[in-house]
Amino acid sequence: NGAGSFLDVLYRRLDSENVCLGCTLSKVDIKNKLAYTNDGSKIAFEYLINTAPLNHFLDMLGDPSSKALKQRLSYNKVLVFNLGFARKSDWHEHWIYVPDPDVNFYRIGFYDNILNTDKLSMYVEIGFSKDASVDVPQQLTLTLNNLRRCGIIDNSNPLLESMAIVMDPAYVHINHDVEAAIVAMKEELAGSGIYTIGRYGGWTYCSMEDCMLEATALARTLQNDAPSNL
Repeated sequence: NGAGSFLDVLYRRLDSENVCLGCTLSKVDIKNKLAYTNDGSKIAFEYLINTAPLNHFLDMLGDPSSKALKQRLSYNKVLVFNLGFARKSDWHEHWIYVPDPDVNFYRIGFYDNILNTDKLSMYVEIGFSKDASVDVPQQLTLTLNNLRRCGIIDNSNPLLESMAIVMDPAYVHINHDVEAAIVAMKEELAGSGIYTIGRYGGWTYCSMEDCMLEATALARTLQNDAPSNL
């Protein structure tokens, strides 16, 4: 049932009263070890583990050095369309890369072929620089035109449903100088019991499996460091 199965298993093993859904972390007070959420809640912490994108997490810290590091981070944004059509196409691939500068998307995938369903359902990925504005309606029109041009759809297969997601950030850019600054920042934060990990929290390029291993290793470290009465 997809990667969400991992979350379901973890959630069932937790005390649901200690899980806060539908709120956003807005500020972290490092000195006083307090986390604030957008609903006005204030949470005291011994350890804080962040997996949100590092550029957003640095905003939450709010100090001048964090803001300066954020400005140095390089990445791109990706607009993702999920599209549903009236009937199947003649394509049997799971996904395709499209290295054509005259086509707005660089990759498309076929959910219906992966899941063996009876109508064409797709994802489409379109890349932008980190500062670019994204015109979603314009890109949807371009996407449909280019899908016709590539022979994926034709006028007899109308679009029934669409959903757009802007991943910001999507792919981080690894820079040796910035990477050294990130490592130094992580070491400083760890001294206050704050850890920022994962593909986006750690500002790296890795797989889900890598993230699971990193999280497991950190959990074991914190468990071993915790006072015996916890």
